[in-house]
Amino acid sequence: MTIKIILPKTYYEDKNYSDDPVFFLAGPIKGGEDWQQKCFNELKKHINAFTVVIPCTYDSNHNLFVYRVSGDENIIHRQTLWERYYLKKVAERKNGCIIFWLPCESKLNPRKDGSPYARDTYGELGEWRGRMINNPDLHIVIGAESGFPGLSQIQVNFNDALQKEFSILNSLQETVLAAIKITSIV
Repeated sequence: MTIKIILPKTYYEDKNYSDDPVFFLAGPIKGGEDWQQKCFNELKKHINAFTVVIPCTYDSNHNLFVYRVSGDENIIHRQTLWERYYLKKVAERKNGCIIFWLPCESKLNPRKDGSPYARDTYGELGEWRGRMINNPDLHIVIGAESGFPGLSQIQVNFNDALQKEFSILNSLQETVLAAIKITSIV
């Protein structure tokens, strides 16, 4: 069983990838609880070898830190550039998939910085919607909790841009299973 996690700013060389599926977990971080760990656990229920790129800065006390791969942290200095690098790499891989999960903001641990919840995620969704117009073969799934702010508009925007009914799934489990199916390993 080989499970690997690539954490922020770590450059993991292409030669180290196997034929196992690769996922990028995209969605709100601040105020979104640790949905990334739930997603990881859901992946682990269904497959026993994969690489996942998680844009969270976990410390050594976090449960998932043990799966962290080491790599050069001096190649991509800014997290935004690091995220864009891996988003593109994963979406274009035959056995890769971006998993966008849109949870509602946590009532227990909401954002405290005064910025709107999921601000960066909305931008990323728009960017990848635009990329999908030009390249419909990109591997992307989107799931959302009912009540995620702006979900109906996100749906309208994807449907209109792609000129078809774009499926936004309504549970994390369904979203993970759709991503696994895209990676052609089922």
